[in-house]
Amino acid sequence: MKRITHSFIWSSLVAAILIAVGIIVSVNQSDFMNLLYFGIAALMAFTLVSCLILDNNFVYDMISAIYGWGFVRMPGLIFTLDLDGIVWLLTVKLLFWILGFILAFICGALGIAVGLVVSVFVYPFALSKSIRTGGKTSFDLDD
Repeated sequence: MKRITHSFIWSSLVAAILIAVGIIVSVNQSDFMNLLYFGIAALMAFTLVSCLILDNNFVYDMISAIYGWGFVRMPGLIFTLDLDGIVWLLTVKLLFWILGFILAFICGALGIAVGLVVSVFVYPFALSKSIRTGGKTSFDLDD
């Protein structure tokens, strides 16, 4: 039951923060359509955080798998042992490092975005499964 309680508390906190930010942004911009968008984002964030805390579904594994797409091995480089070759090697290695960082960030953002959408549909089943099993997952060792 601790997982269910924690999922409600932390998810509600995240949703309340998003709603508060939405109210502030809507009042400052005098555009109350933003409040609808922040409300939808709060619902999605509530379900995502709950699914991650309940830990009896595939949402975390899916986000991790999509995030893992961003970590690729960069190709080896052939260079000459003169000053121009070494400068070229360092420049291209730095470029590959930056490219790898950007790719990992994009895949992480994609994983979270897909997780936000999927968690809305998974959350009712995860909650009912958690209530049926008393909040225990297969990882809880203290039966």
